Amino acid sequence: MAVISLLMAAGLRMLGASAGHARKTAADTFIGLVEQARSMAISSRSITVLAIAEPGDLPAADERCRIGIFKINEWPTDPTTLDGILIRRWHALPSGTVILPGAVNGLRNPRDEPETLIRYLAENQPTQGRFFTIAFTPRGGLLWPTGSDPVVLRIADGTYRGGQPSPTPNGAAHTIAENQFKIGRIVARPYRSDG
Repeated sequence: MAVISLLMAAGLRMLGASAGHARKTAADTFIGLVEQARSMAISSRSITVLAIAEPGDLPAADERCRIGIFKINEWPTDPTTLDGILIRRWHALPSGTVILPGAVNGLRNPRDEPETLIRYLAENQPTQGRFFTIAFTPRGGLLWPTGSDPVVLRIADGTYRGGQPSPTPNGAAHTIAENQFKIGRIVARPYRSDG
């Protein structure tokens, strides 16, 4: 019994370390994609959109969140429907990570905003999907969601159930391990805001 208890404790520690590693990888991927979208907006002098696709938004069969970068030729007065070009393939975040809704310290979360319909070509076929979006101006500022304050995005350990994020509580205190990123309005760079 003692040996089984030790093995179970070691396994739980390894599982927790694995989840933390997946969240760090997801956070690094997100930061890189925000920087890439912002740089593309500046270099192409066009509006660029970072689209967050949750399970069920794309035909993928797994329960992973994906992020795509779109070039938008013309920004409409009502940005609930956009016509764009998918710049590169969709980037899947690691299994065991979710993007959570919820404001942080009064800052809005793009995950809480209404989804945007984006029409684009995929494998030379007209395609469309509804995604949570962050848009960058040709000068590298934040265009969408609108407002004057920065926005915040939350990445946590967890899984998707029925297309909805379900964070995994850690430890006896049942706290949610997450990383929070503030994206500035004028210079839309992501900064960790979780300490």
